[in-house]
Amino acid sequence: MTDNRALDAVYKWLLKRNLSEALTAMESYLSSYSGTNDVDRLYAIKADFQLMSDYWKRGFKDPQLPQLYDSLLRRLYVLYADAAMTYQIKHSAYQSNINARLSFASRDWSVQALKEALEEFVTSGAMIALEPEHTRAEKKRELHRKHQQLMADWFDRLWLSAIWSEGQASAMEEILLSPTIDVNDQQVLTSAIMLATLNHFDIAKFKVLMAVYRQATDMAVRQRALVGWVLALHDDIYLYLYGDERKALEELLEDKTVCQELVQLQHQIILCINAEKDNQTIQKEIMPDLLHNNGFRMTRNGIEEVEDHSLDDILHPDEEERRMEQVEESFQRMQEMQKQGSDIYFGGFSQMKRFPFFQEISNWFVPFYIDHPGIAEVAEKFQKNAFLQSLMKAGPFCHSDKYSFVLAFNQVMNHIPKNLWEMMERGEAGVTEVLKEESRSAAYIRRTYLQDLYRFFRLYPYRSEFFNPFEHYQYLFLARRVFSRTHVEAYFNDVAAFLIKQKRMQEAGRVLDNCGEARCDFRHYMMCGYLGQHRYYDFGTRKSALYCYQKALELEPENEKAQQGHARALFDQERYEEALAAYDQLLSKNPAQKHYLLNRAVCLTNLRRYADALKDLYRLNFEQSDDSQVNRVLAWTLTCDEKYEQAEKIYSQLLTDQTQPEDLLNYGYCLWLGGHVDEAADCFHRYLKETEQKKIFIIENELALLRERGITEPEMQMMLYIL
Repeated sequence: MTDNRALDAVYKWLLKRNLSEALTAMESYLSSYSGTNDVDRLYAIKADFQLMSDYWKRGFKDPQLPQLYDSLLRRLYVLYADAAMTYQIKHSAYQSNINARLSFASRDWSVQALKEALEEFVTSGAMIALEPEHTRAEKKRELHRKHQQLMADWFDRLWLSAIWSEGQASAMEEILLSPTIDVNDQQVLTSAIMLATLNHFDIAKFKVLMAVYRQATDMAVRQRALVGWVLALHDDIYLYLYGDERKALEELLEDKTVCQELVQLQHQIILCINAEKDNQTIQKEIMPDLLHNNGFRMTRNGIEEVEDHSLDDILHPDEEERRMEQVEESFQRMQEMQKQGSDIYFGGFSQMKRFPFFQEISNWFVPFYIDHPGIAEVAEKFQKNAFLQSLMKAGPFCHSDKYSFVLAFNQVMNHIPKNLWEMMERGEAGVTEVLKEESRSAAYIRRTYLQDLYRFFRLYPYRSEFFNPFEHYQYLFLARRVFSRTHVEAYFNDVAAFLIKQKRMQEAGRVLDNCGEARCDFRHYMMCGYLGQHRYYDFGTRKSALYCYQKALELEPENEKAQQGHARALFDQERYEEALAAYDQLLSKNPAQKHYLLNRAVCLTNLRRYADALKDLYRLNFEQSDDSQVNRVLAWTLTCDEKYEQAEKIYSQLLTDQTQPEDLLNYGYCLWLGGHVDEAADCFHRYLKETEQKKIFIIENELALLRERGITEPEMQMMLYIL
């Protein structure tokens, strides 16, 4: 999307609700970029603002002043949004070409004309069914060709449209809810409105999407409207300029079903943006296994058949059974991924979006129907093939992937062996079908639409012309302030837990951070503590890991996980006396827990109570002599207690097993303090190479210990020099 600094300044002042500065910035922009009509609109707003100011200066107390001020801010925002749209069209070759084409199109662009054309399409379709068979097909093709062009034009007209008036919004809402309009057309128009509102927030379009979601009887239309208003909901604009509209949203969220659909939608979006990662899993882990065990291999030149396994069958008669089991396991793994909502077809079908069909933007959003003019060439062949019909009706693919399959299949169907083609015509070839009940569910319909959307924003050649809701945390809508302190907050813990399971820690933290104090329960504090403690998310001092675990313990004082987190948080803040007491309490419940004993020993070491620490560590070492964790803590405690020779023996063993960077660092300190400077430098050098830390870290990390053991500043500087 094209940006302009002068317009950006207007936007920033609007978000600060500073009308006078926003007016000045808008005037500055219009003096360079716009036409007289926009200037007239600006001066009308300025005049009303001046009148309001003059009235106020004379000491009159107008109870309507806040509402009037809000009204002026909104009028200026509408002017800003229209100016921004005009600027983008002028400075984008892609948008200006579309706009020029629409300007020269001989169409009546009134919403009433659209409504009449859409109703006429439904009527004409019904009438064609009564035509003689020899004329019916040609008339049907021509009807759909003209209608598809109408929809393509209106799609472009809508996503490039300026801010709507209430009258325009009301007329479009009527079309989207009318029982006399084809539901496919309603779905396409809903998507166009969403794209427009994504690019420039329009409260009128937003309210239309909300109304359609509440009132539509067709599930597919309703779910597109849901995705539309959720993704298009602009936190800042909605809160700062249309704050009084939030009441309608709050009332909507009082419905438990709506909240549950929002939570499901958030889950599905996360699974959508995992598509490329899932594709890598399939390509690198599942497909090679499937191909290998089916007698194929992946090469740079494609898939090739390997040599006959007949000799292996003689030498290893159980091998065939083992291969079949592995194939079945791989298939089951892929099916399980799909069952959990993964988009397992993205990788394969992403290569099939280069057909001319997908150059038309509206085609990315058209629900699959066999009469689409873009696939007319192959439609007749499909209608005679039971397998292909079944695949398009019940195959678990999104709509754009179905179009991709048809177009790709058309190119290869002449090369299919005759016997296989006959099997397909009879419907004998297998296909993974979606149950009718499942395909009609809100979750399934919403998931396939999201997959269509994701493909558009990832693969459409001119995708940069659109605001992408799948980038920069825009997809994480439940972290928006507008949803804070609403009924959907009750589900934030579930969403955060799902995100943590998906290894999306930052996103989990953002959702939890959006939760009001009244909703913060034990589970909330435990997750916040976990994320903060592991540096996955910074909640700030107001909600540190220690604070969260303390709050959790207030709610469940005897919970061992909360006690454990609290003890560790105290340790991280170097409050070793308190941490020691916390670990003593944990050990009173579970005296054999090695983890507690080790952490207690580290607390004692940091408190310089080495003899007490070693008492437990020697016992643990005796019981579990091969435990590297125990040996690691024991070696460091011995180092701190100036028992360097004993510590060196343990470090020597650790470095021959599974060396960790921490072992190199601590062994380096042990050697240095024991007088083996050259060997210490070698350990430090290896540590720095593995971790890419700066040299000064070697000194700063244990500065107090080095000083305590008599390492002088010149010695420290010389160590840095030889490193």
